[in-house]
Amino acid sequence: MKKDIRKKVLTDLKLLSQTPEKKEKQENNILSQLFSSQMWQEAQTIGTTLAMEKEFNTKPLIEQALKEGKTVGVPRTFGLGKMDFYFFDFDEELELTSFGVLEPKNEKKITKDKIDLLIVPGVAFSPDGFRVGFGGGFYDRYLTDFKGKTCSLVFKEQTGYSWQPEIHDLPVEKLFMSQEEECLDEPIFK
Repeated sequence: MKKDIRKKVLTDLKLLSQTPEKKEKQENNILSQLFSSQMWQEAQTIGTTLAMEKEFNTKPLIEQALKEGKTVGVPRTFGLGKMDFYFFDFDEELELTSFGVLEPKNEKKITKDKIDLLIVPGVAFSPDGFRVGFGGGFYDRYLTDFKGKTCSLVFKEQTGYSWQPEIHDLPVEKLFMSQEEECLDEPIFK
């Protein structure tokens, strides 16, 4: 079931990335919700990804966090599904992994207990915050003893699915989803 959902949504996300103006409108709408939320405003350290083209563009999110003086961490992955977060700003040297993901090369690890808000990526999302990930299990393992706040930034193409969560699945606390009727033509945060 998850495999079929993953395949369908990845196809939909690829199609969305082929209409950049539509994708950007959804992103702007979702970011405006995130930036005005209490979880964002109270967070001093944010964990997020460096997105690939079909994913939610995290560059404006990182720019806003740095502008507000927040610390940003992005993941580095290791064998056996292990992942840790490392300091990131746009001056950091990056390397491309075999998965096609950019990761920081520095050794400035940010421990789990220092991350106030973790922005959890996913492919598909259920209304109650469960997610179908990309299949590596990195976030499922990371979240098992994570104590900070969690949220996901979700395109409408990623919603409307339901499945039976597995025992190791943990929901995110908040889904910030596109409210299409409120989508903005221009970004409100630059």
